[in-house]
Amino acid sequence: MHNQQSLAALEGVSIIIPTYQGAAYLDQTLSALRSQDYPAPLEIVAIDSGSTDGSLALLQKYDASITAIPNEHFSHGYSRNLGIRKAQYPILVFLSQDALPVGTDWLRKLVETVNEPGVGAAYARQVPHAEATPLETFFHLELYPPRSMLYRSIDSASVPLDRIFFSNVCSIARREVCLAHLFDETLIMSEDQAFSKALLTAGYNIAYNADVWVIHSHKYDLKTLFRRNFDSAYSLCGVSEDTWRYVVGKGLRYIFDETVYVIRERQWRWLLFIPVYESTRILGRVLGRYADRMPLRWRETLSLHRQYWLRDLPDSSTP
Repeated sequence: MHNQQSLAALEGVSIIIPTYQGAAYLDQTLSALRSQDYPAPLEIVAIDSGSTDGSLALLQKYDASITAIPNEHFSHGYSRNLGIRKAQYPILVFLSQDALPVGTDWLRKLVETVNEPGVGAAYARQVPHAEATPLETFFHLELYPPRSMLYRSIDSASVPLDRIFFSNVCSIARREVCLAHLFDETLIMSEDQAFSKALLTAGYNIAYNADVWVIHSHKYDLKTLFRRNFDSAYSLCGVSEDTWRYVVGKGLRYIFDETVYVIRERQWRWLLFIPVYESTRILGRVLGRYADRMPLRWRETLSLHRQYWLRDLPDSSTP
């Protein structure tokens, strides 16, 4: 096993990053990538959808390969599929522009994960920024716990979200696997969950490596929180098969555990904010599940990605 992993670690890696107005993050992120102790070729493949804030200059500074696409063509699936086709190397890492890799051995440990027998893809732990709110910190502890896990292949396509969870904020897979199971370009988001489900039903396992970290979190205001959950719930309608009973039960357990966490951390002000925060999140998710029944103008108004509803998707067969 050790020899197999040592040889595999010598394979070239393409790091695919969709970028847009990311100048506030990219210098740190790209510097961390170029500082990796990885004894093999490494390229950074950026798919940029119209940045005008200095992102392109930063990408050039760190010798990234840049492919420009019109902003109206952007989707999470399309940009990553384009990166897959542009990539030169057999191992692909998908990274968000605002995800900061931790440690100079980050890439090496990530590559070792995907080279475990039977693993089709893997994703890393996300640790929130130091200034993250207690509610955001708890969210990350729930989704990205400090223990590694292995999601084993499934026989049925009818599974809850917990069984197929995956995140392209920081993930890795082999190029041949990605080409055989391209990301869904029609989804507003959750292309990573659909990818995970496709791999699991194809007989692969999915690994979560809690020993590989990126720093990544968002401080959403209530409007943004609603819109993000609206989009998430809509995108998951065709991916996971969670029943209302399951969703309600899991939601109640989450709020209870969140409340206990805030009390334990003595964050009394945030304890009073939980009802408002969670009501906003739940309302977004409920309305998102029924977005197809709404007039287009309502969907545009409620969505965080308004351009999605009027998008002009390119020909995905174009290399």
